[in-house]
Amino acid sequence: MATIILFCALTIFTSLISSVVRGSPIEISAGDPGTLWPNNPFATLLTFDDLPNGSLAFYEFAGVSLMGNGAIEANTIPGISAQPAGDSTRYLTVSYPSPAGDVLFKFSGQENYFGLYWGSMDRYNTITFLNDNVKIASFSGVTVASLTGLVADGDQHSSLSNRYINFFLGSNAFDEVVLSTTYFGFEVDNIAFGDPSVPMPEPSTLVLVGSFLCLTFFLPIRRRPHIENRRAGPDADAGSLF
Repeated sequence: MATIILFCALTIFTSLISSVVRGSPIEISAGDPGTLWPNNPFATLLTFDDLPNGSLAFYEFAGVSLMGNGAIEANTIPGISAQPAGDSTRYLTVSYPSPAGDVLFKFSGQENYFGLYWGSMDRYNTITFLNDNVKIASFSGVTVASLTGLVADGDQHSSLSNRYINFFLGSNAFDEVVLSTTYFGFEVDNIAFGDPSVPMPEPSTLVLVGSFLCLTFFLPIRRRPHIENRRAGPDADAGSLF
């Protein structure tokens, strides 16, 4: 009895706080120095190695499309873009040809993990997450650096400003990511996304199940009248207990 009452109390408590807790905290982490790839084996990986050098107009990949003010480069262009440290392959630079602009990653479904090898992290670089055209969160290079122990000083060679960055949004699903900069440049490579969290039952579902169990417990148990006085014996119907 006490256990059922406690369960009912917890169910009611869950229903009260469900309107306050809307999403899990966003986790930001940096990979080991020199690591150019995500440490997430379940993520979908997007590289730019098969794309031609030049201005980015529109590219369609499996599960995501890219569009905006950017370019695919294979080397450092002084004053415009710097190849991420340790990266010998093609990379994406934002913005191009203008010094300020953005590139939009639009996903075919909702995701909750996003990773990128961020080259020469700058204070004027910004990454923004959106879902259904509503902004979820936005992080500048300075913010990401301060949260991961790095430095957003634009150094083209230091491991403190060239690092793989992981964003895990938990229950805060997104379907768009915008990489923007107010000046040359925002250089990235080896984009990773996906790894959706296992969906948990909605609070309303938990409340419904809990309420049903509570209601079931307190309802009187009704038996058929002829069962109450029936004895089990050799002549009883073995095929049924009721």
